[in-house]
Amino acid sequence: MSWLEEPLVGFDTETTGVDVYEDRIVTASLVWVTPSGVADSRQWLINPGIPIPAAATEVHGITTEMAQAEGTEPRIALEEITAALAETLSRGTPIVAFNASYDLTLLEVENARHGIATLESRLAGDIWPILDPLVMDKHVDRFRRGKRWLTTVAEHYGVGLIDAHDAQADALAAAQLVPKILAAYPDLSVMSPLELHDAQIRWRADQQTSLIEYFKRVGNERAAASVSTSWPLDHVV
Repeated sequence: MSWLEEPLVGFDTETTGVDVYEDRIVTASLVWVTPSGVADSRQWLINPGIPIPAAATEVHGITTEMAQAEGTEPRIALEEITAALAETLSRGTPIVAFNASYDLTLLEVENARHGIATLESRLAGDIWPILDPLVMDKHVDRFRRGKRWLTTVAEHYGVGLIDAHDAQADALAAAQLVPKILAAYPDLSVMSPLELHDAQIRWRADQQTSLIEYFKRVGNERAAASVSTSWPLDHVV
């Protein structure tokens, strides 16, 4: 039986901004997806402890007041999220996250900030198997024009995405993208989740190295220095 007949677990966060080292998680979702549909899901609304900027609220719809009134304290939510991810990965079930290094790095920074055992420490340093449709898509269709947002990649592969920037909807779409990409590119479909994970480390490094070279060509050394080639955690040297 193919591993694609077993559950995939989509993971997504919505945040106060795009800086993984300074911003905070506002919502998070895990969605268990099988070929027949959604088997289970969990959602978290978190009080991030800082004001949610208006620009972030425009994206995901969560205001500071909503988070303060209805959100769980970060330490509680982060423990639950990280424990669920660790349990899932320890069973060998793939976690699917679009632009995984963003969500996972932000989670680990948040864990360290609040004194929560990190995902990396719970798994003895091996955060795998992670499947990232963004890394896969860039590898198999490197020169396709246009943005590589989740909305555009989902549309390209025929995955319906309603309520984009809702963590649950985005996590579901990410999980649904994996079998679509593998069906379109059979060379990937014969790989196991662990083989795909290892391949994505190489693919991401190549993609980010190309970005660094571009920034250097246009004279933007600061941007070049900010690009990490690591995956699935984003370690900038």
